[in-house]
Amino acid sequence: MEKTALNKEQIHVIGAVTFGNILEWFEVYSFAYLAPILAQKFFSPQSGVSSLMLAFLVFGLGFITRPIGGIIFGRIGDRIGRKKAFVLSIIVLTVPTFMMGFLPTYETWGIAAPISLCLLRLIQSIPTGGEIPGVICYLYENANENNKRYMTSWNAVGNQIGAIIGLFETFLMENYMSDAFLSSWGWRISFISGGVIGLAGIYLRHTLHETPVFLKLKQSHKVDRETVRQLLANFKAKIGIGTAYGLVDAATFYLIATYVPTFINDSLGLSVNQNMFISFVILLITTVLLPYIGRLADRYSNRWMCIGSALLVIALLYPLSVAMSNKDIVSLSIIGFLFLLPISCITALIAYLLGSLFPPQVRFTGVGVAVNLADGIVGGFTPAIALLLLQFTGDQSAFCWYIFICALISLIAYATTLRD
Repeated sequence: MEKTALNKEQIHVIGAVTFGNILEWFEVYSFAYLAPILAQKFFSPQSGVSSLMLAFLVFGLGFITRPIGGIIFGRIGDRIGRKKAFVLSIIVLTVPTFMMGFLPTYETWGIAAPISLCLLRLIQSIPTGGEIPGVICYLYENANENNKRYMTSWNAVGNQIGAIIGLFETFLMENYMSDAFLSSWGWRISFISGGVIGLAGIYLRHTLHETPVFLKLKQSHKVDRETVRQLLANFKAKIGIGTAYGLVDAATFYLIATYVPTFINDSLGLSVNQNMFISFVILLITTVLLPYIGRLADRYSNRWMCIGSALLVIALLYPLSVAMSNKDIVSLSIIGFLFLLPISCITALIAYLLGSLFPPQVRFTGVGVAVNLADGIVGGFTPAIALLLLQFTGDQSAFCWYIFICALISLIAYATTLRD
């Protein structure tokens, strides 16, 4: 335990970074749970399924510009400083979040309403592209050699807390707001309160110091001036590998955050409160597991932890498919909780894997591009792809093939490139 002990500065960094990262995932969960209402408010009500699919497509659309945001904020972080990029990203993220809370609906604006929603989602996702790489760089570059995995495992804790807060807010809205109020104006509260969380995050990030690694680069005049050329030269070796590392993590996380709650409501006949309780338990368990897995990773082989996790995900897909087809709640519960261990393990380690993959001169940009390609290509469109597979096959568990492909790619990357 002594090897992984944190000093006061590291504890401050974890606290500021964790709280500052809440907004992104608060917004993800809020959007996911409000998707049926947003579908009704912003799209022409032809059919419930098509409107919901359009809402999920808007959700996924925001991930298209994330790689661009990763490059923009990566360049700022690698050339000007981690702190400046980190603070700027949350400032730009907060503004469109506020604006979404005041958007006119389809009934008032017609086609301009969904277009505006799409545009704000796209703008919102650009600074979001700098959030995860900023968190990873701050944690990785403030860690000691003996506690890098533990330190970086806190990367996803802020995400989880943001999701829990979003879930709690949804619970309050579902239970203490009338359907009429929630549909007419109550849904806007999520976006407005997200803006308030963003303001708190801005303040906390201003209290951070620049990372020791970047200060050394600056003092030794090694701040990179050829970031783009270096990244292009190493695209296959670095960015491709980094993207592959994150595929299974992105696919499974967004599936749990968005598609699974919809399946529980539509297919299992559980109440909204039961649904939210299940999601809360899932989030709580994974949040608690992350730092403990980080401690273990500082002592044991990360390579075999990742390989074993990917294999377990693949092994659980078939029994998951059978349980979903039979709508067996007991089996689904057991399999679902078994899934949490490998998913939590990969989520805890992904920040270290990406941080160690790139040299410090290009770390912010490299991590930004890799993690946002995984999230943009796979994660953000997972709910829409799951719904499309359901429509084409009529099988609620058809998404398992999609998860299988993602897990297989990640497994190959872990087995062929990881050494420790």
